[in-house]
Amino acid sequence: MRLAHAADVAVLSGTSALVLVVSLCFRRRHLHAAAFLLIAVVASTLRAQDGRALADVRAAAIRLDPAIRAAREAVSAAAARERQAAALANPTLNYGHEQTSRAGQSNAQDIAQMEWPLDIAGQRGARVAAARFRREAAEARLTAATQALDAAVLRAYVDAVSAAHRVQLADAVFRTASEAQRVTDERVRDGDVAGYAGRRLRLEAGRYAARRAEAAVQARAALERLALITGLPTAQVPVPMVSASDSTGTAFSALLSSALGSATAVLRALPDAGDSLVARALANRADVLIAQREAQAAQADARLASRERIPLPAISAGYKGERVQSGASMSGVSLYGFVAGFSLPLPLLDRRAGAVSAADATARQMDADADVARRRVSRDVLDALSALRSSEAEHAALQPFVGAESRLALRAVQAAYAEGEITLAEWLEAVRAWQETELAVLILTTDIALRRAELARAVGLSLFPTTESNR
Repeated sequence: MRLAHAADVAVLSGTSALVLVVSLCFRRRHLHAAAFLLIAVVASTLRAQDGRALADVRAAAIRLDPAIRAAREAVSAAAARERQAAALANPTLNYGHEQTSRAGQSNAQDIAQMEWPLDIAGQRGARVAAARFRREAAEARLTAATQALDAAVLRAYVDAVSAAHRVQLADAVFRTASEAQRVTDERVRDGDVAGYAGRRLRLEAGRYAARRAEAAVQARAALERLALITGLPTAQVPVPMVSASDSTGTAFSALLSSALGSATAVLRALPDAGDSLVARALANRADVLIAQREAQAAQADARLASRERIPLPAISAGYKGERVQSGASMSGVSLYGFVAGFSLPLPLLDRRAGAVSAADATARQMDADADVARRRVSRDVLDALSALRSSEAEHAALQPFVGAESRLALRAVQAAYAEGEITLAEWLEAVRAWQETELAVLILTTDIALRRAELARAVGLSLFPTTESNR
């Protein structure tokens, strides 16, 4: 029965395993062992709750990511260009001195005047509109860069959690095989089974050890990818883990939901109707907003090019002083007054026809690009929704075969093998079936979380609450 007891610890949830093993220890009067196990399980639970939260991991990634910094600087540059576009044209100061003389007579003139161009065609308004749309496009690019990083962080985080749980699942199966090996060796010594059973089980244990080593390598690689995104040392990026005594898909699903924190609420709040998701995506997606703002900026440029065909007049006003002197012995006469003027460029050689045609064509191109973006977003949303529904359907199909009933069935098989009621082949087949089912549920649970995150990104929703300004 020792195999059955060890298997109970490997497949029950943390609380159930604790109650079961403590009760077994009490029945065997092993009070010190029960107390030690209680401390170990509680410490393991506390370690699972300790570590860096996903929000902290995301904050570290944002501080490190150069694309975020570049997007922020682009927003600052676009805002500065918008302020510059709103500036009024500077006046022009003109000064001239003229002096003439003939036959002892001299005439000197000083003229100072200010000239102001008049924007009667609305060119400044068109420039301001174009700059504003480009600033909004830059802000949308910052949002897109942030959402892309959020998705990358979430994917790396989920992969790390999933990989760590695969290690625990492989450990649980390896411990079960090791305990079975010990029981089989005892039965071989007692002559209850042939030596072939022990050798066959050792080969199977080697397979489980290889799977455990492979899972450990994958977990290490997933953790290193997460550390690379955040810029933190690998040892400082712990991932939450369930208790070592709990290797079920149910526990992993609960842990994953808790670890994702605020992102879980966003993912679960997504509607199921494709039309509503597409509508929300067209309203929220940053790339759609970028395409729209770029198209609006191109339209403003086209208006500016058209208005630049209108010559801008300029008015001037100033001071004039004149001094006239006749002969060396005569005193001069000084005259003072004002000057006023009006100027108008003549559009005789440059009618700006090429610039206007180019701006109009660019505006039409940007409109077409915006339509392309909307079509692409609609396709992304529907593809992400279809993939999510497929994973959820597979996950639902496996639910009757996992959970409490499957754990009871596995314990019954393990107890039957320990009592000699079933053969080694039957025991191996049962353990493989349990492991493959639990692994399939783990993979599907991970896949559903990632596909929901992809759907949220396709819809244009932020996976995290806004805790700091994008600027």
